[in-house]
This record gives sequence, structure tokens and C-alpha cells, in this order.
Amino acid sequence: MCLTLFLISPLRGYSQENIDSTLLTKNKKLNPGLGKKVFSSKNLLIFGGLLGSSFLLDEWSNKRLQENQNSFLDSYTDLFTAFGEKKYIAPATIATWALGTAIKDERLSSTALKSAKALVTGALLTESIKMVAVRSRPDMNRGNMHFDAFGGNNNDTKSFPSGHAFLSWAVFTPFAEEYSKWIYLVPASVSFSRMYRNRHWLSDVVLGGGIGYFAGLYFHKRENQRILFNGNGIVIKF
Repeated sequence: MCLTLFLISPLRGYSQENIDSTLLTKNKKLNPGLGKKVFSSKNLLIFGGLLGSSFLLDEWSNKRLQENQNSFLDSYTDLFTAFGEKKYIAPATIATWALGTAIKDERLSSTALKSAKALVTGALLTESIKMVAVRSRPDMNRGNMHFDAFGGNNNDTKSFPSGHAFLSWAVFTPFAEEYSKWIYLVPASVSFSRMYRNRHWLSDVVLGGGIGYFAGLYFHKRENQRILFNGNGIVIKF
């Protein structure tokens, strides 16, 4: 997470074009603006419905996938699992930003930076939920409702939500929104691969993917915004 604090004094005379800000009203309440659009009641209701339904389909979808495996899907899921590995994708995101900066491609470097912000911000929420939920992975054969809140922190009980699904949706959503919606096939394939490999339930990838998608979409739409504290000369940019 990158937080930059700018002190501007005096405030008058500072160009409105350079501020591009969300202003505090006199009663010191921030305009929800972008956050209200991305995390709208409609969007959250749809996502909540998908998440709730996915719990009902956990066992069924897991059984169908384990019964219908083949060599093509084995290779396919091996390939796309890597697109959810932080040891590969995090450095690749930084490298993409560096490349865009080096060749002066503002569009590329800006999109990579948004992906990095989404990754770091959403990772905090994803890891926190994992530590609280302590859900067994499907290959532990304990059923989809085996939760042991605060009961441990080993890899076999960090199923909910899927970290691979979160990471891929967080990183690739800004690129999909900026360049082509076809890019969404990458995080969708990562999510599928985690279920196919019996490492996550459907609800795991729905929650992880949802966190990543909303984080990526938020930072994609948050175009160099700053929050201006009216009257005290402080600007916070994230």
C-alpha cells in the first residue's frame, strides 16, 4: 500500500486541475463517490447471492470435477495455476510497471501500478479471513462446512478464501478493464484450476475472486485521485 501525504500551504492558488480531488464538506464528511459506485448495493447483493449459492454447490461441483478429469485438463490447470502464484505474479507486476516506465508507456505502467495496489490492499483482507475461518481444504475429506475459527494456521486449513483466485483477479482485472475483457479468462482459469486440483471449494474461489475483482476494479477506476481536506491544506493521495 502506498500512502503519500502532501502538505500544501497556503492552499489558495493551487490549481484545481492538479488537485483532481474529492472534497470534504464543511461537516468534514468525505464524499463516498467512487467507492459508492464500485461497492454499490446492487453489486454487493449480486455478489452475496453468488457467494451464498456457491456454498450450496460446493460438494456437488467438487464431486463433478473429481469424476471428470483428463490429461488435457491436467495440463491446462497446471499451466494456469502458475498465474495465481504470488512468487511469479508479484514480481511480474513490478517488472511490468518498470518496463512501462522505462519505455514511457504511461498506460502500461499506470495499469500495472493499479494492479499492485489492488494486490497489496486485498491481500490484507484475504489473509485475515483465512486466519479467522480456518477452513479445511477439500482434499482433507472433512466436508465443505469444516471450519475451526482461530483453530490453527497451517496450509491445509487455509482454504477460505482462495489466495490464488484473489491474486489473479486483483492483478488481471485492471488489465482486463484497460485492454480487453478477454483477459478475464486468465483469473477465471486460475479459479477453475484450484477447484479441479481439489485444493479449493467453489465458495473459496468465489470469495477470493470477488475480493480481487472489486479491489482491481476500484483501483482501475480510481484515476490519480486525491482526497483534499478542505481548509487545513492537507492532501492525501493513495
